[in-house]
Amino acid sequence: MVGLAVLAALAAQVATQTGTSAPPPTLGDTTAPTRRAGESTYIDLEAGAGYSTNPNLTFNSNSGAAFGRISAHVVRTRVSERTTTVLAGFAQGLVYTRHYGLQQSFDVNGRHDAAVNERLRLFIDGDASYDKGGQLQTQILSIPDVPLLPGTTIPPPLLAPGGDFLTVTGRTYRLRADAGGQLALSPVDNLDLSTGVEHDVFKGGAFDTRITSIPVSLGYDRRLNARTTIGARVVGQFTHYGGTLTNGVADSRVITPEVTGQLLLSDRVTFSGDLGASFSSVDDGLRTRHSTGLTADANLCFRSERSNFCAHAAVQQQAATAAGPARDVSVGLDYSRRLTADDTLEFSLDADRYSSPVILVPGEAFTHATSARAVINYSRKIGNRWFGGVNMSARKVAETGPDPKADLGASLFIRYRLGDVR
Repeated sequence: MVGLAVLAALAAQVATQTGTSAPPPTLGDTTAPTRRAGESTYIDLEAGAGYSTNPNLTFNSNSGAAFGRISAHVVRTRVSERTTTVLAGFAQGLVYTRHYGLQQSFDVNGRHDAAVNERLRLFIDGDASYDKGGQLQTQILSIPDVPLLPGTTIPPPLLAPGGDFLTVTGRTYRLRADAGGQLALSPVDNLDLSTGVEHDVFKGGAFDTRITSIPVSLGYDRRLNARTTIGARVVGQFTHYGGTLTNGVADSRVITPEVTGQLLLSDRVTFSGDLGASFSSVDDGLRTRHSTGLTADANLCFRSERSNFCAHAAVQQQAATAAGPARDVSVGLDYSRRLTADDTLEFSLDADRYSSPVILVPGEAFTHATSARAVINYSRKIGNRWFGGVNMSARKVAETGPDPKADLGASLFIRYRLGDVR
């Protein structure tokens, strides 16, 4: 079990460190939680058992099966006067009673941001993951509430990023790194720049697609008053496709100028969004296709002392899929609430609608497709370091032609925490 072995080595190193839990941040201000210096290190070891109606979301092996699951989640956070650091790793293994065998997945990620001086803030983040059968899509991986990256108004999603609807039945490898900064030109004017690289490998069925993307973003914003900020941004996305494509390789380029805005509706509610036009081109080695379309993104977030809620919607004209770029309309929401001092409820939902694809893989064709996933997790503290709870998930893929039946899963789990107890 490679994923668990890698995480065990990380856990052994982290477990030798001693940490002091940081006091919980004040959640009244959605855009800038109060900074409280401190650090925290813990490891959650979990075992569970449950049942899934269609673990691989396929036609030819859509029988339900019981399963056993073990996992480890390592989290290290550190907040100082000028820096925020979060390191996290998760690995799990599932064993099914039928012919599905062993399925493993892991995700290791980290981010660091620093206020170099009163005007300049820099950040860097990265992620590496492996997923088989889309099992990362069935687990909520929450981390402590720490200050957000510069220019960010919404917290990270509760669910790890998933593959597209074509790769949920196969294997997905992902490597990503981003870096950037924000420079204050004046008390009300800011300039931000970011770039990065992401490499995805999709394997399964007819797919062996490799995608490398380089995003570049340059933006400016001005604070009109205490509640309103407006700005403009230019985003470039350069994507290279390789693998088992019809013509070997292909390239996509998308340039998007857009207007941006952020509105503090109250002390606890923030709305942010952007609207622009995307100018794209796709070169498949034989011809180049050009298109123009609308790009938009909207986020509404609420934060209180006991609850967090974020809803989002977006439109992309050339989202990368394993078969080629396609128009993607996505919606989702994340919700968490501390019911009592010992009980926590978390819920996450997202859905994507793909259309107008540029097919690059031989033998694959679709005109539209929809994928959706939802996860709900309830946990209760039953001792100083022991927790118990239930995890339920639902996944559905609908595309041109017959659809596999939905995957509905539920499991009971027991968790033991090493390190700091929150």
